[in-house]
Amino acid sequence: MPQKPLSRESAAEMMAALAECEGNTLAAARMLGIAPGTAQNRIRTAETVYGMARPQKPAPAPRPPPVEADPREIRDATFWRRRFVAEERARLDAELAAEQLAGVRSIPVTIPEWVASEREGRIGKSVIGCLISDIHMGEVISAGEINGINEFNPDIARERLSRYFDAACEVGSRWASDTDCEGVLLALAGDLISGDLHTELTITNALTAHEQVSAAVGCIVAGIGRLVEQFGRVHVIGVPGNHGRTTMKPTAKLYARLSYDMLVVSMVAERFSGDDRVTFQADANTDQITPIFGRLVLTTHGDKIGTKGGSGFAGPNLPIVRGAKKIAEQQAAVDRLPHLIQFGHYHTSTNPGAILGNGSVPGYSEYGHNIRAVVEPPQQWLYLLHSKWWMRERAPIQLEAPRTPALPKVRVPARMSAA
Repeated sequence: MPQKPLSRESAAEMMAALAECEGNTLAAARMLGIAPGTAQNRIRTAETVYGMARPQKPAPAPRPPPVEADPREIRDATFWRRRFVAEERARLDAELAAEQLAGVRSIPVTIPEWVASEREGRIGKSVIGCLISDIHMGEVISAGEINGINEFNPDIARERLSRYFDAACEVGSRWASDTDCEGVLLALAGDLISGDLHTELTITNALTAHEQVSAAVGCIVAGIGRLVEQFGRVHVIGVPGNHGRTTMKPTAKLYARLSYDMLVVSMVAERFSGDDRVTFQADANTDQITPIFGRLVLTTHGDKIGTKGGSGFAGPNLPIVRGAKKIAEQQAAVDRLPHLIQFGHYHTSTNPGAILGNGSVPGYSEYGHNIRAVVEPPQQWLYLLHSKWWMRERAPIQLEAPRTPALPKVRVPARMSAA
Protein backbone atom coordinates (compact mmCIF):
# COMPACT_ATOMS: atom_id res chain seq x y z
CA MET A 1 0.00 0.00 0.00
CA PRO A 2 1.57 3.35 -1.05
CA GLN A 3 2.65 5.60 1.87
CA LYS A 4 0.59 8.74 2.39
CA PRO A 5 2.61 11.85 1.52
CA LEU A 6 3.69 14.13 4.41
CA SER A 7 1.35 17.08 4.81
CA ARG A 8 2.62 20.65 5.11
CA GLU A 9 1.26 20.82 8.67
CA SER A 10 3.26 17.73 9.72
CA ALA A 11 6.36 19.12 8.03
CA ALA A 12 5.93 22.45 9.84
CA GLU A 13 5.38 20.63 13.15
CA MET A 14 8.64 18.70 12.61
CA MET A 15 10.62 21.85 11.89
CA ALA A 16 9.14 23.64 14.90
CA ALA A 17 10.14 20.76 17.18
CA LEU A 18 13.61 20.78 15.64
CA ALA A 19 13.93 24.51 16.25
CA GLU A 20 12.79 24.13 19.87
CA CYS A 21 15.40 21.42 20.42
CA GLU A 22 18.12 23.66 18.97
CA GLY A 23 18.66 21.44 15.92
CA ASN A 24 18.92 18.18 17.87
CA THR A 25 17.13 15.58 15.71
CA LEU A 26 17.04 12.90 18.41
CA ALA A 27 15.51 15.28 20.96
CA ALA A 28 12.94 16.51 18.43
CA ALA A 29 11.91 12.92 17.56
CA ARG A 30 11.52 12.15 21.26
CA MET A 31 9.34 15.23 21.69
CA LEU A 32 6.99 14.18 18.87
CA GLY A 33 6.99 10.52 19.88
CA ILE A 34 8.34 9.23 16.59
CA ALA A 35 11.35 7.19 15.60
CA PRO A 36 14.59 9.04 14.83
CA GLY A 37 14.56 7.62 11.25
CA THR A 38 11.01 8.95 10.72
CA ALA A 39 12.13 12.34 11.98
CA GLN A 40 15.02 12.37 9.48
CA ASN A 41 12.61 11.54 6.60
CA ARG A 42 10.19 14.32 7.62
CA ILE A 43 13.03 16.87 7.85
CA ARG A 44 14.25 15.85 4.38
CA THR A 45 10.69 16.12 2.94
CA ALA A 46 10.17 19.52 4.59
CA GLU A 47 13.36 20.79 2.98
CA THR A 48 12.93 19.31 -0.52
CA VAL A 49 9.15 19.37 -1.03
CA TYR A 50 8.03 22.38 1.01
CA GLY A 51 11.24 24.42 0.89
CA MET A 52 11.47 24.81 4.66
CA ALA A 53 14.90 25.74 6.02
CA ARG A 54 16.51 23.61 8.75
CA PRO A 55 16.85 25.66 11.94
CA GLN A 56 20.47 26.50 12.74
CA LYS A 57 22.17 25.40 15.94
CA PRO A 58 22.90 28.34 18.23
CA ALA A 59 26.41 29.66 18.00
CA PRO A 60 28.57 28.67 20.96
CA ALA A 61 29.04 31.34 23.59
CA PRO A 62 32.24 33.27 23.05
CA ARG A 63 35.11 32.24 25.28
CA PRO A 64 36.13 34.79 27.86
CA PRO A 65 39.32 36.57 26.99
CA PRO A 66 42.37 34.99 28.64
CA VAL A 67 43.32 36.59 31.92
CA GLU A 68 46.83 37.88 31.86
CA ALA A 69 48.92 36.18 34.56
CA ASP A 70 50.29 38.39 37.30
CA PRO A 71 54.10 38.43 37.00
CA ARG A 72 54.33 38.15 40.79
CA GLU A 73 52.24 34.97 40.76
CA ILE A 74 54.46 33.47 38.05
CA ARG A 75 57.52 34.39 40.08
CA ASP A 76 56.06 32.93 43.30
CA ALA A 77 55.01 29.71 41.56
CA THR A 78 58.49 29.31 40.13
CA PHE A 79 60.02 29.97 43.55
CA TRP A 80 57.90 27.35 45.32
CA ARG A 81 58.43 24.83 42.53
CA ARG A 82 62.19 25.23 42.88
CA ARG A 83 61.88 25.14 46.68
CA PHE A 84 59.96 21.86 46.50
CA VAL A 85 62.57 20.29 44.21
CA ALA A 86 65.37 21.45 46.51
CA GLU A 87 63.65 20.13 49.63
CA GLU A 88 62.96 16.78 47.97
CA ARG A 89 66.59 16.55 46.90
CA ALA A 90 67.69 17.42 50.44
CA ARG A 91 65.40 14.75 51.87
CA LEU A 92 66.84 12.09 49.58
CA ASP A 93 70.38 13.24 50.39
CA ALA A 94 69.58 13.07 54.11
CA GLU A 95 68.29 9.53 53.80
CA LEU A 96 71.41 8.49 51.92
CA ALA A 97 73.66 10.24 54.45
CA ALA A 98 71.77 8.57 57.28
CA GLU A 99 72.31 5.12 55.82
CA GLN A 100 76.00 5.87 55.24
CA LEU A 101 76.40 7.44 58.68
CA ALA A 102 74.64 4.92 60.88
CA GLY A 103 74.69 1.84 58.74
CA VAL A 104 71.49 0.88 60.55
CA ARG A 105 70.10 -1.13 57.69
CA SER A 106 73.20 -3.31 57.67
CA ILE A 107 72.63 -4.48 61.27
CA PRO A 108 70.61 -7.69 61.17
CA VAL A 109 67.88 -7.50 63.80
CA THR A 110 68.01 -10.92 65.42
CA ILE A 111 66.47 -12.06 68.68
CA PRO A 112 68.22 -15.33 69.54
CA GLU A 113 66.28 -18.34 70.75
CA TRP A 114 67.85 -18.22 74.22
CA VAL A 115 66.39 -14.74 74.76
CA ALA A 116 62.87 -15.52 73.56
CA SER A 117 62.65 -19.02 75.09
CA GLU A 118 59.73 -19.61 77.49
CA ARG A 119 61.11 -22.85 78.97
CA GLU A 120 61.81 -22.61 82.69
CA GLY A 121 64.03 -25.61 83.29
CA ARG A 122 64.48 -27.46 86.53
CA ILE A 123 65.99 -24.63 88.61
CA GLY A 124 64.61 -21.75 86.58
CA LYS A 125 66.30 -19.68 83.90
CA SER A 126 67.63 -16.15 84.25
CA VAL A 127 68.97 -13.27 82.18
CA ILE A 128 71.21 -10.54 83.59
CA GLY A 129 69.94 -7.09 82.57
CA CYS A 130 72.40 -4.22 82.04
CA LEU A 131 70.82 -0.82 81.40
CA ILE A 132 73.40 1.69 80.14
CA SER A 133 72.32 5.16 79.10
CA ASP A 134 73.45 8.78 79.30
CA ILE A 135 77.18 8.12 79.13
CA HIS A 136 77.69 11.58 77.61
CA MET A 137 81.16 10.59 76.48
CA GLY A 138 83.24 13.70 75.86
CA GLU A 139 81.41 15.97 78.29
CA VAL A 140 83.34 17.86 80.96
CA ILE A 141 81.89 18.70 84.39
CA SER A 142 84.04 21.10 86.38
CA ALA A 143 84.15 20.50 90.13
CA GLY A 144 84.99 24.16 90.60
CA GLU A 145 81.60 25.21 89.24
CA ILE A 146 79.51 22.98 91.55
CA ASN A 147 81.33 23.33 94.87
CA GLY A 148 83.39 20.17 94.39
CA ILE A 149 80.37 17.84 94.41
CA ASN A 150 81.32 16.02 91.20
CA GLU A 151 83.80 15.97 88.35
CA PHE A 152 83.61 14.30 84.94
CA ASN A 153 85.69 13.95 81.79
CA PRO A 154 86.46 11.17 79.26
CA ASP A 155 89.00 9.45 81.54
CA ILE A 156 86.52 9.37 84.42
CA ALA A 157 83.87 8.05 82.04
CA ARG A 158 86.13 5.10 81.13
CA GLU A 159 86.81 4.36 84.82
CA ARG A 160 83.11 4.45 85.72
CA LEU A 161 82.07 2.20 82.85
CA SER A 162 84.82 -0.25 83.73
CA ARG A 163 83.54 -0.31 87.33
CA TYR A 164 80.00 -0.99 86.05
CA PHE A 165 81.06 -3.96 83.94
CA ASP A 166 83.08 -5.30 86.90
CA ALA A 167 79.94 -5.11 89.05
CA ALA A 168 77.81 -6.73 86.34
CA CYS A 169 80.16 -9.71 86.22
CA GLU A 170 80.61 -10.06 89.99
CA VAL A 171 77.14 -9.18 91.29
CA GLY A 172 75.33 -10.71 88.33
CA SER A 173 77.14 -14.02 88.84
CA ARG A 174 76.09 -14.14 92.50
CA TRP A 175 72.49 -13.34 91.61
CA ALA A 176 72.35 -16.05 88.94
CA SER A 177 74.18 -18.70 90.95
CA ASP A 178 70.98 -20.63 91.77
CA THR A 179 69.60 -20.40 88.20
CA ASP A 180 70.45 -21.52 84.70
CA CYS A 181 71.74 -18.19 83.38
CA GLU A 182 71.09 -17.79 79.65
CA GLY A 183 73.20 -14.68 79.14
CA VAL A 184 73.08 -10.88 79.32
CA LEU A 185 70.56 -8.40 77.97
CA LEU A 186 72.57 -5.20 77.39
CA ALA A 187 70.45 -2.14 76.60
CA LEU A 188 72.32 0.84 75.12
CA ALA A 189 69.54 3.32 75.75
CA GLY A 190 70.82 6.48 74.10
CA ASP A 191 72.91 9.58 74.86
CA LEU A 192 76.07 7.54 74.55
CA ILE A 193 77.93 10.71 73.59
CA SER A 194 77.68 14.32 74.70
CA GLY A 195 77.19 15.58 71.14
CA ASP A 196 76.80 19.14 69.96
CA LEU A 197 73.19 19.56 71.06
CA HIS A 198 73.90 22.77 72.99
CA THR A 199 76.36 25.54 72.23
CA GLU A 200 77.92 25.30 75.69
CA LEU A 201 78.65 21.61 75.09
CA THR A 202 80.35 22.39 71.79
CA ILE A 203 82.56 24.87 73.64
CA THR A 204 83.34 22.78 76.73
CA ASN A 205 83.41 19.19 75.42
CA ALA A 206 86.82 17.55 75.68
CA LEU A 207 86.30 15.63 72.43
CA THR A 208 84.72 16.29 69.05
CA ALA A 209 81.62 14.28 68.14
CA HIS A 210 83.65 11.81 66.07
CA GLU A 211 86.16 11.35 68.88
CA GLN A 212 83.30 10.83 71.31
CA VAL A 213 81.90 8.07 69.10
CA SER A 214 85.29 6.35 68.93
CA ALA A 215 85.77 6.54 72.72
CA ALA A 216 82.27 5.24 73.45
CA VAL A 217 82.75 2.33 71.05
CA GLY A 218 86.01 1.36 72.74
CA CYS A 219 84.44 1.28 76.22
CA ILE A 220 81.37 -0.67 75.12
CA VAL A 221 83.36 -3.22 73.11
CA ALA A 222 85.62 -3.86 76.10
CA GLY A 223 82.60 -4.24 78.38
CA ILE A 224 80.82 -6.67 76.06
CA GLY A 225 83.99 -8.74 75.84
CA ARG A 226 84.03 -9.12 79.64
CA LEU A 227 80.31 -9.98 79.74
CA VAL A 228 80.74 -12.64 77.06
CA GLU A 229 83.68 -14.14 78.90
CA GLN A 230 81.67 -14.28 82.15
CA PHE A 231 78.19 -15.24 80.93
CA GLY A 232 78.74 -16.74 77.48
CA ARG A 233 76.17 -14.74 75.49
CA VAL A 234 75.12 -11.09 75.14
CA HIS A 235 72.11 -9.64 73.32
CA VAL A 236 72.59 -5.91 72.65
CA ILE A 237 69.66 -3.51 72.21
CA GLY A 238 70.28 -0.06 70.70
CA VAL A 239 68.00 3.00 70.68
CA PRO A 240 68.82 6.65 69.93
CA GLY A 241 68.91 9.47 72.45
CA ASN A 242 68.58 13.22 72.03
CA HIS A 243 72.22 14.17 72.62
CA GLY A 244 73.35 11.97 69.76
CA ARG A 245 71.17 13.53 67.11
CA THR A 246 72.84 15.25 64.16
CA THR A 247 70.06 17.82 63.59
CA MET A 248 69.64 21.02 65.57
CA LYS A 249 65.97 20.30 66.26
CA PRO A 250 64.44 16.89 67.00
CA THR A 251 62.72 15.26 64.04
CA ALA A 252 59.87 12.78 63.79
CA LYS A 253 61.30 11.10 60.70
CA LEU A 254 64.76 9.53 60.35
CA TYR A 255 65.39 10.10 64.07
CA ALA A 256 67.33 6.90 64.64
CA ARG A 257 69.08 6.90 61.29
CA LEU A 258 70.43 10.42 61.89
CA SER A 259 71.83 9.61 65.34
CA TYR A 260 75.43 9.22 66.48
CA ASP A 261 74.12 6.75 69.07
CA MET A 262 73.14 4.36 66.31
CA LEU A 263 76.52 4.89 64.68
CA VAL A 264 78.07 3.72 67.95
CA VAL A 265 75.85 0.64 67.97
CA SER A 266 76.62 -0.20 64.35
CA MET A 267 80.38 0.18 64.94
CA VAL A 268 80.17 -2.09 67.99
CA ALA A 269 78.24 -4.62 65.89
CA GLU A 270 81.02 -4.51 63.29
CA ARG A 271 83.58 -5.38 66.00
CA PHE A 272 81.62 -8.54 66.85
CA SER A 273 80.79 -9.50 63.29
CA GLY A 274 80.99 -13.27 62.98
CA ASP A 275 80.81 -13.86 66.76
CA ASP A 276 77.59 -15.83 67.32
CA ARG A 277 77.78 -15.17 71.06
CA VAL A 278 76.90 -11.49 70.57
CA THR A 279 73.66 -10.50 68.81
CA PHE A 280 72.19 -7.08 68.09
CA GLN A 281 68.72 -5.58 67.99
CA ALA A 282 68.82 -2.09 66.45
CA ASP A 283 67.10 -0.52 63.47
CA ALA A 284 65.28 2.68 62.50
CA ASN A 285 62.88 2.49 65.48
CA THR A 286 63.18 4.71 68.56
CA ASP A 287 61.73 1.88 70.69
CA GLN A 288 62.80 -1.75 70.83
CA ILE A 289 60.60 -4.57 72.15
CA THR A 290 62.33 -7.75 73.26
CA PRO A 291 60.61 -10.99 74.34
CA ILE A 292 62.14 -12.47 77.49
CA PHE A 293 60.73 -15.70 78.96
CA GLY A 294 57.32 -15.08 77.39
CA ARG A 295 57.17 -11.47 78.60
CA LEU A 296 58.01 -8.20 76.85
CA VAL A 297 60.74 -5.65 77.65
CA LEU A 298 60.43 -2.22 76.00
CA THR A 299 63.57 -0.10 75.73
CA THR A 300 63.54 3.56 74.71
CA HIS A 301 65.64 6.60 75.58
CA GLY A 302 62.99 8.65 77.36
CA ASP A 303 62.97 11.88 75.40
CA LYS A 304 59.97 10.69 73.36
CA ILE A 305 57.65 9.32 76.05
CA GLY A 306 55.09 12.10 75.63
CA THR A 307 55.88 14.12 78.77
CA LYS A 308 58.07 17.04 79.73
CA GLY A 309 59.13 18.75 82.92
CA GLY A 310 60.74 17.24 85.95
CA SER A 311 62.03 20.18 87.97
CA GLY A 312 59.04 20.54 90.32
CA PHE A 313 58.77 19.42 93.94
CA ALA A 314 58.43 15.78 92.87
CA GLY A 315 61.37 15.99 90.49
CA PRO A 316 61.45 13.78 87.38
CA ASN A 317 59.40 10.99 88.97
CA LEU A 318 56.00 12.31 87.87
CA PRO A 319 56.86 12.74 84.16
CA ILE A 320 58.60 9.33 84.24
CA VAL A 321 55.45 7.62 85.57
CA ARG A 322 53.16 9.56 83.22
CA GLY A 323 55.35 8.77 80.21
CA ALA A 324 55.53 5.07 81.07
CA LYS A 325 51.75 5.01 81.42
CA LYS A 326 51.42 6.50 77.92
CA ILE A 327 53.78 3.87 76.53
CA ALA A 328 51.82 1.09 78.21
CA GLU A 329 48.50 2.39 76.85
CA GLN A 330 49.94 2.77 73.35
CA GLN A 331 51.35 -0.75 73.27
CA ALA A 332 48.27 -2.30 74.93
CA ALA A 333 46.19 -0.96 72.04
CA VAL A 334 48.10 -3.30 69.71
CA ASP A 335 48.09 -6.19 72.18
CA ARG A 336 51.72 -6.04 73.30
CA LEU A 337 51.65 -4.57 76.80
CA PRO A 338 55.24 -4.46 78.10
CA HIS A 339 56.07 -6.15 81.40
CA LEU A 340 59.12 -3.91 81.84
CA ILE A 341 59.73 -0.41 80.48
CA GLN A 342 63.31 0.85 80.75
CA PHE A 343 64.79 4.18 79.72
CA GLY A 344 67.18 6.95 80.72
CA HIS A 345 67.16 10.65 79.78
CA TYR A 346 66.10 12.00 83.19
CA HIS A 347 69.39 11.14 84.95
CA THR A 348 67.35 9.81 87.87
CA SER A 349 67.39 6.25 89.19
CA THR A 350 63.82 5.23 89.89
CA ASN A 351 61.77 2.03 89.94
CA PRO A 352 58.03 2.74 90.21
CA GLY A 353 56.26 -0.51 89.37
CA ALA A 354 57.35 -2.09 86.09
CA ILE A 355 59.58 0.89 85.23
CA LEU A 356 63.33 1.34 85.38
CA GLY A 357 64.35 4.97 85.01
CA ASN A 358 68.12 5.12 84.72
CA GLY A 359 70.68 7.41 86.30
CA SER A 360 73.65 8.76 84.38
CA VAL A 361 77.37 8.12 84.04
CA PRO A 362 78.37 11.80 84.48
CA GLY A 363 76.29 12.25 87.65
CA TYR A 364 75.60 15.66 89.17
CA SER A 365 76.30 18.47 86.71
CA GLU A 366 76.20 22.23 86.31
CA TYR A 367 72.68 21.93 84.87
CA GLY A 368 71.43 20.01 87.90
CA HIS A 369 73.18 22.49 90.16
CA ASN A 370 71.43 25.41 88.46
CA ILE A 371 67.96 23.93 88.97
CA ARG A 372 68.81 22.78 92.53
CA ALA A 373 68.25 19.13 91.67
CA VAL A 374 68.79 16.45 94.29
CA VAL A 375 72.39 15.25 94.22
CA GLU A 376 72.44 11.70 92.85
CA PRO A 377 75.70 9.77 92.45
CA PRO A 378 76.60 8.47 88.99
CA GLN A 379 74.85 5.11 88.72
CA GLN A 380 73.27 2.65 86.27
CA TRP A 381 70.75 -0.15 86.78
CA LEU A 382 71.71 -3.83 86.96
CA TYR A 383 68.97 -6.45 87.34
CA LEU A 384 68.10 -10.12 86.96
CA LEU A 385 65.03 -11.43 85.13
CA HIS A 386 63.85 -14.87 86.24
CA SER A 387 61.71 -17.20 84.13
CA LYS A 388 59.31 -17.66 87.06
CA TRP A 389 59.72 -14.66 89.34
CA TRP A 390 60.46 -12.08 86.62
CA MET A 391 62.53 -9.17 88.08
CA ARG A 392 63.93 -10.95 91.06
CA GLU A 393 66.98 -8.75 91.66
CA ARG A 394 67.78 -5.13 90.91
CA ALA A 395 70.32 -2.54 92.08
CA PRO A 396 71.54 0.86 90.92
CA ILE A 397 75.28 0.29 90.61
CA GLN A 398 77.25 3.28 91.91
CA LEU A 399 80.01 4.04 89.44
CA GLU A 400 82.46 5.37 92.01
CA ALA A 401 83.06 4.88 95.72
CA PRO A 402 80.83 7.10 97.89
CA ARG A 403 82.65 10.15 99.18
CA THR A 404 81.97 13.43 100.91
CA PRO A 405 83.24 16.34 98.83
CA ALA A 406 85.84 18.55 100.47
CA LEU A 407 84.76 21.98 101.60
CA PRO A 408 85.55 24.78 99.17
CA LYS A 409 88.94 26.34 99.80
CA VAL A 410 88.36 29.95 100.76
CA ARG A 411 90.31 32.45 102.78
CA VAL A 412 88.42 33.69 105.84
CA PRO A 413 89.82 35.92 108.59
CA ALA A 414 90.98 33.80 111.55
CA ARG A 415 88.58 35.37 114.05
CA MET A 416 85.62 34.67 111.79
CA SER A 417 86.47 31.00 111.12
CA ALA A 418 87.35 30.03 114.70
CA ALA A 419 84.85 27.75 116.49
